[in-house]
Amino acid sequence: MTEPLDLLGMADELRAMTNLSLRFTKDPYQIERHHRILEIAAELAAFSAQAKIAELKPLFLHDQRYITPYSVVETATFDDTGRILLMCRADNGLWGLPGGACDVGEAPPTGAAREAWEETGCIVEIDHLLGIFDSRIAGEETLHHLYIFLFHGRWIGGKPRLTRETIDVGWFAEDDVPWADLFGRHETRIRHAFHWQREPTIPVYFEREPWTPKPTFQHGT
Repeated sequence: MTEPLDLLGMADELRAMTNLSLRFTKDPYQIERHHRILEIAAELAAFSAQAKIAELKPLFLHDQRYITPYSVVETATFDDTGRILLMCRADNGLWGLPGGACDVGEAPPTGAAREAWEETGCIVEIDHLLGIFDSRIAGEETLHHLYIFLFHGRWIGGKPRLTRETIDVGWFAEDDVPWADLFGRHETRIRHAFHWQREPTIPVYFEREPWTPKPTFQHGT
């Protein structure tokens, strides 16, 4: 059976390459053509994600800083009984690990601790990197290519509280995690965190995708 086309991934790649090209041209005709390519990429993304083109076109045209994958952080925080800290998102009612984008000038572990505090009210100490997950390889349906740094955190203070981003926050034993109501591909990362909690000698996880050189284009051949 033929593999289905990854239209969202193709649109995302086309968008990033076009944004990069826009940085190296001042030709108004080239700029106009590149803007049209961004519109086409938005149309492909809207078709794939079943979204409204009118909502995606402004995003694709105005966010021209996007030329490389974005870095985001998530924290798997455990208490002394081995329970994991999860939050229920206000935007879609699904559960997941606290996390978000790092701020400029902020180290990834610092960003992970900050996001955990802002979204759950708990103070955590980041002590290990558990893995680096690639959103494209993992099958996350996002409008940006993400590198997700998953950290292990140890709860050292604060109590779960609701924020503007959460409608519920709680501690869960592995058997009690709401597995059927998790957002995106959080299940993979939560299971990996529990695995590390049981076996802290396992290596840092990273996506293994083989790379081979692509043939270069030769003029006149």
